Amino acid sequence: MIWILGILDILSAIILVLQKFIPFKWAIIFPIYIILKSIIFIKDFSSIIDFIAAIFFILAIFGHFYIITWLAAFWIVQKGVFSLFS
Repeated sequence: MIWILGILDILSAIILVLQKFIPFKWAIIFPIYIILKSIIFIKDFSSIIDFIAAIFFILAIFGHFYIITWLAAFWIVQKGVFSLFS
């Protein structure tokens, strides 16, 4: 099951980077997924970072793309890759 979460994290980061080319209803699903996952595992520090990354993801969907959004995408990708190989 962990590898499924890893694949979804990597897919979320890809959607974040390409969100200008993806319809809104598809792009909004992934930050909601990240928020739900971070609420479920809220006791973990990395889940708090995931929650913050999802907030920046939502801001990017609405046109507020900051430098820290790239860091959020990198965070989600590296967490997904580590989930795949652990």
